[in-house]
Amino acid sequence: MNALLEQRVARLEAIDAIRRLKAQYAALADQKYTRCYALQPDPVMHDVARQQAECFTEDAVWQGGDGFGSDLVGRAAIEQWFRRSPWRFALHYYTGERIDVIDADRAEATWRLWQIALLDDSGRGVLLAAITAEQYARGSDGAWRISHMCFEQLHMVETGVQPLPFAADFAGLDAIRGRTHLLESE
Repeated sequence: MNALLEQRVARLEAIDAIRRLKAQYAALADQKYTRCYALQPDPVMHDVARQQAECFTEDAVWQGGDGFGSDLVGRAAIEQWFRRSPWRFALHYYTGERIDVIDADRAEATWRLWQIALLDDSGRGVLLAAITAEQYARGSDGAWRISHMCFEQLHMVETGVQPLPFAADFAGLDAIRGRTHLLESE
């Protein structure tokens, strides 16, 4: 009875650790941008990209496909992709997870990603939805890390032809609308 209970507790602890890892990964992905919708300065960007890449094993595989990081092998290559972010702003929301613990050191999961972002080159708004299939490994330090991330489905849509008016609050949106209205009436 105790062995069964220990297995169940270990499984639940693994699931909780993987959820926390995914939350940390998403938070770091979002820390690469300022409140003014720009990339962080290079030293900050490099530090955050390094921390985000540390969510992966040394030999991890990233399968983003054409235009979304391509296929990368190794933490260093993944870190370089994170440094070259195509966004000037992004918010990542991972939901709907299904986590299966294979054994004490391996797990698999699928996640649904919902992301709002601004393209770095144009400022245009993008809504991104994806399903990721992931594998995890627990290292000798006891920490879970992503060993394989594959974007099985990736869908992007621009929100409009004009740059998306992002603001931190309603007053900011009103100010942007006022400027846009004045430009349209000229």
